[in-house]
Amino acid sequence: MPDAANIRDRVEQAVAEVLLNQGASGGFGLWAPGEGDMWLDAYVTDFLSRARARGYAVPDGALRMALDNLRNQVNYYSDFDLGGEPLAYALMVLAREGAAAIGDLRYYADVKGDAFATPLAMAQLGAALASYGDQPRADAMFRKAVAAARAEWSRSDPGQVLRTDYGSAWRDTAGVLSLALEAGSTAVDREELVPALARRTGAMSTQEMAWGLLAANALIDRQPADAILIDGQPARGPLVRMRTEGSAPIQVQNTGADTTLTLTTHGVPSEPEPAGGNGYAISRSYYTMQGQEADLSRLKTGDRLVAVLTITPFAQGEARLMVSDPLPAGMEIDNPNLIASGTISALDWLSPETEVAHSEFRADRFLAAIDRSDNAEFQLAYVVRAVSPGTFHAPAASVEDMYRPDYAAHGDSGSISIAP
Repeated sequence: MPDAANIRDRVEQAVAEVLLNQGASGGFGLWAPGEGDMWLDAYVTDFLSRARARGYAVPDGALRMALDNLRNQVNYYSDFDLGGEPLAYALMVLAREGAAAIGDLRYYADVKGDAFATPLAMAQLGAALASYGDQPRADAMFRKAVAAARAEWSRSDPGQVLRTDYGSAWRDTAGVLSLALEAGSTAVDREELVPALARRTGAMSTQEMAWGLLAANALIDRQPADAILIDGQPARGPLVRMRTEGSAPIQVQNTGADTTLTLTTHGVPSEPEPAGGNGYAISRSYYTMQGQEADLSRLKTGDRLVAVLTITPFAQGEARLMVSDPLPAGMEIDNPNLIASGTISALDWLSPETEVAHSEFRADRFLAAIDRSDNAEFQLAYVVRAVSPGTFHAPAASVEDMYRPDYAAHGDSGSISIAP
């Protein structure tokens, strides 16, 4: 990739930032130091363990606390008839570090192998067994994982359901493939799983992107690089191409075995897209401090406004939502607090949400993460100030289910004019 030269700095910066969310018990929070989410603890510890194994700087004390936290949670994990997703993940991470009990792994494979609720959990237990050299049991768990993945594909879309392991059927399939290949298992038919992954279209969650990348990495030796030609040359080096209007076409040629080509494009629309979405609608309004709707074409520097975002779900659903409201260039956030009902007497008719999982007031945007489990409309509000004279584009606000990104919406864009 074009930016690969500074990969060490980027990974070690990510390690440092992740550790800012580590609590005193060794567990992790999504937005701040926290604990109590065993699957998240295992996911972060997996990242730290993989990073250290590849030679990146990971503080010994922090990783030891994270592993001790997983070990304690494994020791006190309750019996289950269907579930065990965080347990399987924790066992895999501990086994990779040589800190799991082989007897526990064999018990869960022999007695509870069919009780794990997701294909990824079954594959993670298989990977744990492979770390200790028990390949027969590992292969048996990988076969169960593939069968469970097939069952997930055949089921109809479950709708907007919040999974405590942040996952989806696609994420699980990518995880099964990557873990089986990493473990050297022959129990998984890659020729069955790869086409199932390649059929995916549309936006992906961070989980899907991460596990899809791991699967791609595990498949790198599947096709000789020289078999794919780009403009007559072997496909080596950065595969990203910057295209502008009038650029010559790129010719991609396959001289080897059957393979799948995925082309991903990113760009900025030449014309603003109208408001729309799937599952949600979002709109933005500005009000004066006296409670009247603001005229955005007649602002003056120093004017203070209340930005109000209204999010309307179309149906009942569970989601971890991220709301993003980019600021016009001539404005800045004035009051770094979500407005509570009655904070501004002229706007006491507003009833905005103040209990959010996380909020950020950046120089260029307002962000809020909020968990929802109903279909009730809700509002968010904050104060902005006009600071720079001129006419500026007002980008559209957006809302997205962080782990089902096909459920998302954006509002209308517009413009503002600020006089000196």
